[in-house]
Amino acid sequence: MLSESVKAFNDRVAASRELQSELRAVTSPIAFLALAKAEGLDLIGQDFQTMVQQAYQQWIERLDPKLSEFFSRVHTEKELDERLKACRSNTDVIALAQQCGVELSEDDLQQAATVAESLPGFSFEKLWFRGLNLIG
Repeated sequence: MLSESVKAFNDRVAASRELQSELRAVTSPIAFLALAKAEGLDLIGQDFQTMVQQAYQQWIERLDPKLSEFFSRVHTEKELDERLKACRSNTDVIALAQQCGVELSEDDLQQAATVAESLPGFSFEKLWFRGLNLIG
């Protein structure tokens, strides 16, 4: 459950296009924490962890089943998770999926990126997809 200060921050983000824009420009967890602090929110580790877990859960639930199953599997297997994080291109991700017995396309990855971008707030998924140049 999110603390009252995190809920207040999320409400501010929802009400402010400028803050939403600033949040989209965040490129790291440290930059997110600095933005939150500038908005008067000192997040504790548990708040941040809860926020990113909640963002992940919302993202995974909105994916089509094939994508959800692939990313859930990778997320739960440490070695696969590390290999996914090391992917630097769509081709790398598609190759990893094939090694896992899953056929992914560029369109599938774009769909997953679009879902991540549509969710409010910070997420590691957004950062990762930005690294693949699938979202801006």
